[in-house]
Amino acid sequence: MYSVIMTASMALKKNKSYNFPEPMANSELTGHSGTIAAFTDAFARIAEYPLHPVWMLAGVRGIGKATLAYHIARYVFKNTGSKNPNPDDSLALFENTDQTNQQSVISNMQPFSLPTDDPVFQKMIQGGFGDFFIIDMAHNTDKDGRPKTDGKSISVHTVRAMIEKMQMSSMEGAWRVVIIDSLDELTVAAANAMLKLLEEPPAQTLFILVSHSLANTLPTIRSRARVEKMQPLSISQLRELFYKFIPDEDASPALLKLANGSFGRIAELKKNGGDALYERLLPLCADSRANAADVMALAAQIAKEPALHGIILDAAAHFGLADLYPLVTREITAINALHLEPEIAIFKLIMEIRKNVISCS
Repeated sequence: MYSVIMTASMALKKNKSYNFPEPMANSELTGHSGTIAAFTDAFARIAEYPLHPVWMLAGVRGIGKATLAYHIARYVFKNTGSKNPNPDDSLALFENTDQTNQQSVISNMQPFSLPTDDPVFQKMIQGGFGDFFIIDMAHNTDKDGRPKTDGKSISVHTVRAMIEKMQMSSMEGAWRVVIIDSLDELTVAAANAMLKLLEEPPAQTLFILVSHSLANTLPTIRSRARVEKMQPLSISQLRELFYKFIPDEDASPALLKLANGSFGRIAELKKNGGDALYERLLPLCADSRANAADVMALAAQIAKEPALHGIILDAAAHFGLADLYPLVTREITAINALHLEPEIAIFKLIMEIRKNVISCS
């Protein structure tokens, strides 16, 4: 009875539709004030100190790195003399600017975050900036230039096509901006092609690189970038974002803790019903009366979504089973790498957690 009732409850939650904006279309930005201040200050002082051409936004997934990258790109286009829809709003800030009027320049800079109805925001959404380049899975191509968005990595052909376009003169007559989202998804060949470009970056070109793992980033790319280490979001920041995007639900303390500072994880859990599955998983792990059929039913639900496999590790952490971390991590990784039957592997992991929890109770 327990399993049937909870499965029905979970299904109702999962069937609800959630609408989370893509980073380019997201006008909301919470946290990361240090990185924002560092960039805006550096950009305002271009006449005094050249802007570093490569900025790397590094941190765990889902904390707003890509969203910040697009905010930076809009900020650059809004505050330079490019031919944007509102030329009066675009400041030719950096011509004949000396130290005496630097403070005036800073005070006249346009806001960092733009509303969605701003002309620059709309022009970016519509693909109207000829000097704006995006390297990500959504813009991935094969050797013939055809879309290849279903792969797991960004091809060297995508990077080479961007480099070829950048060899042409600026279309807007001002700054060019390149967003790489993310370095982690570049093939080795694509990363090496990007490195050659970063070794001698074109004038008035800003590269914004998103990295989910500095440890996996080529040291040669990292050494050519100004690295901004971005921190996970706080519980209060997660709660703030939760109510902006999901105003009709409660942000439970368990879900906020489960997010580990990543609103992207909250979005993933809500879209896939992972929060409801986690609510079922914890009592099941501590219930000595539950049978193998109950465990298999839940394992099958979790197995359907690879993005949810991580809640098994979260359950081990919840019960303080640090000794199981290596086993759980290894088995979850093996599910995808070795094409194992996910429901069987997850079933075994839940049973192992249950054995440890029940034996300690």
